[in-house]
Amino acid sequence: MNKSESNQEYSEHLRHSCAHLLAAAVIELWPGTLRTIGPAIENGFYYDFDFGDVKISEEDFKKIEEKMHELVKSWNGFEKNEVTEKGAKDAYIGNQYKIELIEEFSKEKQKLTFYKSGAYSDLCRGGHIENPSKELKHFKLLSVAGAYWRGNEKNKMLTRIYGTIFSTKGDLYKYLKNLELAKLHDHRKLGKELELFAISDEIGQGLVLWLPKGNFIKEEIENWAKTTETEWGYQRVTTPNITKSGLYFTSGHLPYYKADMYPPMTLDDGEEYYLKPMNCPHHHMIYKNRPRSYKELPLRLAEYGTCYRYEASGELFGLMRVRGFVQNDSHIYCTQGQAVEEFVQVMKLHEFYYKSLGIKDYYLELALRDPENKKKYHGNKEMWVLAEKLMREAVKRVDIPMVEKAGSAAFYGPKIDFIIKSSTGREFGISTNQIDLFMGDRFGLKYVDKDGFEKTPVIIHRAPLGSHERFIGFLIEHFGGNFPTWLTPVQVKVLPITDKHLHYAKSVSEKLKEAGIRVELDDRNERLQAKIRDAQKEKVSYMLILGAKEVETKTVTVRARSGEAYGPYSIETFISNICQEIAQKTIN
Repeated sequence: MNKSESNQEYSEHLRHSCAHLLAAAVIELWPGTLRTIGPAIENGFYYDFDFGDVKISEEDFKKIEEKMHELVKSWNGFEKNEVTEKGAKDAYIGNQYKIELIEEFSKEKQKLTFYKSGAYSDLCRGGHIENPSKELKHFKLLSVAGAYWRGNEKNKMLTRIYGTIFSTKGDLYKYLKNLELAKLHDHRKLGKELELFAISDEIGQGLVLWLPKGNFIKEEIENWAKTTETEWGYQRVTTPNITKSGLYFTSGHLPYYKADMYPPMTLDDGEEYYLKPMNCPHHHMIYKNRPRSYKELPLRLAEYGTCYRYEASGELFGLMRVRGFVQNDSHIYCTQGQAVEEFVQVMKLHEFYYKSLGIKDYYLELALRDPENKKKYHGNKEMWVLAEKLMREAVKRVDIPMVEKAGSAAFYGPKIDFIIKSSTGREFGISTNQIDLFMGDRFGLKYVDKDGFEKTPVIIHRAPLGSHERFIGFLIEHFGGNFPTWLTPVQVKVLPITDKHLHYAKSVSEKLKEAGIRVELDDRNERLQAKIRDAQKEKVSYMLILGAKEVETKTVTVRARSGEAYGPYSIETFISNICQEIAQKTIN
C-alpha cells in the first residue's frame, strides 16, 4: 500500500485480500466447491460458495482458520494477470457462476484480470495489500448464512461465510468484544424481552406492531420532537397515506422508484393510487396550495408522516429495515440566499437531539452522483454543482467530520447522511438531508420576490430522527434497553415486602400516578428478591422497597436498576427528584 492511500482504502484492501485467503482455504479443504464472489464489506468480508451436498457450520471455522494461517505463509504478494475471455473460462470449467460473471464483464468490455497469491488464483478487479504474509494475521470467521446467487430468490441458495480482519490484534479483540455486546443488545432480542414491539406474519413482514411499552417510547420521542421543532420555527402538517399515481410521475418516483413502492390500487374507473413511499410530494402540494411571497420564507413544514416501501424480504431486519414506518420529516422552502444558513440550522438541530440523548460519536457522509451513470440522475450539471457547493459551505460552519461517497446521491440531488455509532460500535445511517434544486421546478413551485418577480424556492429535505422504527431500534441497542428515565416505559416499580405493606404500597403508587410517573405495583405473593430480579430484567429505572420501617415513617427506600440503594426518602422528595430527572431528560 502507498502511504497516500487512506485508512479506509487500506481496510477495504485488507478485507478483500482476506476474502481471497478464505476462498483458498475452502478450496484446499473441499476441492469440489464452486467459488462465486468475495467482496470487502463494512467491518469485514464474505465469500459465497456452492458446496454442493456438503453442509458447512461454524464448527468448521477452526479448521478453516488454521488452513488460512498455514497458506498465508507463502503469500508474498498479489500478482496481476490479464487474460482473454476464453482463458478466463478455461480456469473455471464447470463453475457456472464465474462463467456468468466472465460473460457479463466481456459484454461490458471490461478487462478480465486474475490475481494470484501463493498457489491460489481468482478472477478479480483488484484492490489488495502488498504483503499478505505479514498483514493477513488478525482475522476471525464470524458466521455462516444462506444467500441467493446475485441476490435473486429465483437463483440457487449459496453458503456465505462472513469474517473480519484488522491490522492489529488489539483492534480485532476490541471488535469481537463489541460483537458480543451487540448480541446482548440486539434490538430484536431486547424488543421481545421488554415487550416493546412485535412483527406478525398474519399482518405482514416488515410491518411493526408497537406494544404498550414500546408505544410509550415512540410517543415520548414524537412529543419531544414536536415541541422542539415548534420552538425552532417549524409548522406541523398532516398528509394522507395514499395518493394518485400522477403525483409520483411529477416527482419522478414513477417509474424510477417503482421497484421500491407497493403495487398500485386500481379503482373501478381505472384510476391508480399508491401507498405513500415518502412525504416530499405531499408537502410540495401544501406549499403550492396558494401563492407565496418571499416574506413567508423560510417556510418549514414538518410531519410525522407514515410511509410504506416494498423492501425485499431478504433485506428486512427487525426495526432497522421495515416496510411501514413513521418518519420525523420536514421540508424547508427558502431562497437560495437562505439555503446555507437553513442547512446549518438543520445540522445544529441534529446535534441538539444527539446531545440530549448522549450520542457523541457521529459523522457526515456526503453522497455524490456518479458522473459516469447519467441515466440514474435528473437535472443538469450546473444544478448538481450548485447544490453540492451550498452543502459544503454549510458543513464548513459546523464542527462535524465528513466523508464522501460517490454514486450514492438521490436521483434528484446530492445528500448528506448522519451516521451515528452506538455504544456497541455499530454504525447506523439515521438521517438523510438534502439541498434540492430540482423538485421546485418539477412541481412548479414559486414565490414572488421583493421586486415582484416569480422565483423557484430551494427545498431542504431533513429528518433528524429518521423513522421511529429505525431510531428506536438504534436506541434499544445503544442503551442496551436501559433507557434514560424519561424514555423508560415503566419508570418505577413499587415493591411491598409482604401483604402487610400492600395498603401503603397502593397509596404510594397512586401518588406517583398523580405526578405523571409511569408506575407499576408488584403485588404478587413473591419474595422481595424475586420481585427485584424481575424488575431488573424489565429494566425499570427505580424500585421502591416498602416494608414495616417505610410504612411507619411514611418513606420509601429507593433501589436503582444499577443496584445502588438510596434513602429512605419521603415520597414527596422522591417524586420531586424523579420529576426533575424526567424534565431535564437526564442520561443515567
